[in-house]
Amino acid sequence: MIEMLFMTSLTGSIISLFLILLKTRLVKKCGGTWYYYICLLSLALFVVPIQVNVAELMPQRVVIEERAPVQQAALAGETAPSPAEAVPAAAAQTAVQHHLPVPDAGQWMLGIWAAGFVFMIRRYLFGYFRFKKKVTQNSPMDRVENLDVVVSGYVHSPMLIGFFKPKIVIPKAEIGAYDYQLALRHELTHHTQKDAWFKLLAVLVNSLHWFNPVTYFVVRNISEACEYACDEKVTRDMEWEEKKRYSDMILNFASNASPALSSSLARNKKQLFRRFELIMKTNTKSRKFLGAVLAAVMIAGSVTVTSLVFAEELKPLSQYGGAFVTDYQWHRTLEDNVLSTLDMLSDIKDGFAWKTFPSPGTTYIDINGRKIDIDNRTNPYYGVEKEWKEKNSAIATMTTKTLSIEGKDVTVAFAGKAAAYRDDKVIEKMIRNQIAFELSYHDDHYDHQAFINQLISRGAYVINEVVTPENFKPRIISRQNGDFLGQKILTKFDKKEKITDIFNQKTVIPKNIDGHQGGQLGKSFVIGSGESLAIDIKETTDKMPQVNLGIIDATTGEPPINWYPGARGGYRFIYMPGEAHANHTFKVVMSGEESDTASIEIFTYRTGADEAAAIDSWEEVPI
Repeated sequence: MIEMLFMTSLTGSIISLFLILLKTRLVKKCGGTWYYYICLLSLALFVVPIQVNVAELMPQRVVIEERAPVQQAALAGETAPSPAEAVPAAAAQTAVQHHLPVPDAGQWMLGIWAAGFVFMIRRYLFGYFRFKKKVTQNSPMDRVENLDVVVSGYVHSPMLIGFFKPKIVIPKAEIGAYDYQLALRHELTHHTQKDAWFKLLAVLVNSLHWFNPVTYFVVRNISEACEYACDEKVTRDMEWEEKKRYSDMILNFASNASPALSSSLARNKKQLFRRFELIMKTNTKSRKFLGAVLAAVMIAGSVTVTSLVFAEELKPLSQYGGAFVTDYQWHRTLEDNVLSTLDMLSDIKDGFAWKTFPSPGTTYIDINGRKIDIDNRTNPYYGVEKEWKEKNSAIATMTTKTLSIEGKDVTVAFAGKAAAYRDDKVIEKMIRNQIAFELSYHDDHYDHQAFINQLISRGAYVINEVVTPENFKPRIISRQNGDFLGQKILTKFDKKEKITDIFNQKTVIPKNIDGHQGGQLGKSFVIGSGESLAIDIKETTDKMPQVNLGIIDATTGEPPINWYPGARGGYRFIYMPGEAHANHTFKVVMSGEESDTASIEIFTYRTGADEAAAIDSWEEVPI
């Protein structure tokens, strides 16, 4: 929220300063009404952030990464490589600790902002309603179009005050009948324009952005602009002499300013001069056009400001920072690696089949076509299944295109429904990123440039499938004990109707000291039959990009029956107990290689069709 406040505050401030500094010229060119509307539009920029694909402009601090080998091992029930990365069974039961959430810098800033917001709102409204009560205490002396007119000695100029039951307040002074009618007409126009509500919006914006000095000028400018609009509407059909009389009436009431939420005829000398100049100026038909052009330019300018300020320069690609590297078995020959990668190696050597698996699985990329990994923490844009295939066979059966990358002609093939993404810009960025990086990648064990050049010459870069975030599926594996484990990259589409809300906050994860420490998150809970447990690791930090996660059966007192060492942020980890463990009481413990904060949500939900379908697609593996 703080990030969004700063973004909207900066965008709104730059556009508003432009409107304020060029006020005199803009009012002359566009007219008072159009200037008022444009100022109100700029007010909205302080509240609604311009959506110019924020994922592209401002990468988020959410770790969402391709599955690491250690996580694959945990899913498959294999032995993890390092005890220091896990929450050991015995230690997790005896050393479980509860940790209260510790406010971080962002939370402190949010608290300070909230205190300032409450203070500003109270200050504005208390002053306004106190003033309103004072000036409207007398009985009405007239009624015009369902609005009461009262006389007050506390005001020096006619004004409209109130929201739901507004009143026109007239100063206690001698006023001619004609001037009285003009004043009423002016205040009725304010009522018709709903100016009190727009001024209230300006006050709310000022209160939301109380830390921004520009918003205080914005409140005054909105108040001034609404007077220009009102004058323009009142004098639209007047002759020159009537306009002069109207201007004299305003001048007669000129005095000190009134509270921000009221509409008053009196303002400072410069404002009065601009008002008189606008009133006496002949209307032109070009004003509407100029106003519309200015509004369009303002919106385009706000988009540009947002892009320039919040666009973050992309970091250079690295092996663990957004880059793809085609696997190479360095103990094999270059030719065998090329044939194996192209799915053409069928020879049996040394008693082993060297043919690689035909499908590398789904990898996730961001809007810049970069792999989502530990050093590239952005939102997933696509899930992609891709591989290299022998060129002739790919050309014969698939939709193809040729891309020129780093002076190389790369054949790209699209299988089946993936052909719909033949001209997709993000997919093209992914291919260009990978080829360009691989052509510059170095390894001490082999010549990677020679390898990738052979693949480009003899093979085709094949896109087998492209999946959008709303269609991402969990990966579920069954265990021999009847349980099911799974994981899924988090997206905005991951909505579940909770049965038990166990834990949902930012908290400190304790450091894993020689594998002897783990902290319990939330209270113990029961997973009923037909229910699943979801553990969403929504956000981690650079200091602690991954955590060690253990699920303990408290009913039997067994060691962690399921655990994930090196569980990375941006993923949902799923546990579905089999019949043997259904209706048992469980608890979740976590630790980190370093102690730091993480945003965690844990809950149970009714097992859905997507999990059930994923279960059917995976074979049972040993514990």
